[in-house]
Amino acid sequence: MTTPLVKLKLPNAENDPQLQRVDTLHQRLKLEQARAQELLARLKGEEYQASRVPSPPKTQDWVRGNKQLDMKLDQYRERAKRLEKRSGGRNNKDIGIPELKAEEREIRDLEARVSGLEGRVRGFEGLPPDKEMALMEVEKMRKELEALARRRDAMFEGLVDNDK
Repeated sequence: MTTPLVKLKLPNAENDPQLQRVDTLHQRLKLEQARAQELLARLKGEEYQASRVPSPPKTQDWVRGNKQLDMKLDQYRERAKRLEKRSGGRNNKDIGIPELKAEEREIRDLEARVSGLEGRVRGFEGLPPDKEMALMEVEKMRKELEALARRRDAMFEGLVDNDK
């Protein structure tokens, strides 16, 4: 009779650590379940609920901000188009030092040409804007120049005659 009892006690003794382990896991699961339910209750609370209809001031702020962003976007697009037109549709990433030097030479040549043209234009300062009037003014100045040249020649001849 003692042997069957001992035999029954042995498997029971082997199962005790396993039962304790299962019991510990069961307690941990209960704690995790309680935490999860608490978190779920907090998430269902008013603090985390999205309002169905935004408040009018918020909506107005959003609409105003949206309009401002749309206007800025349009302005930036216009600027980009203007810059692209100025650059002649070229991709500025393709420009290197040799291209810049060539453009610099072209600009210097154009500046020299402009300076020459400005000099020529200065020669016409003081003339009336009407072509006929300008021609008359030029003819008047030519006659005045001829008269001054004759006077100079006469003065020179007078000096020569005085030296003799």
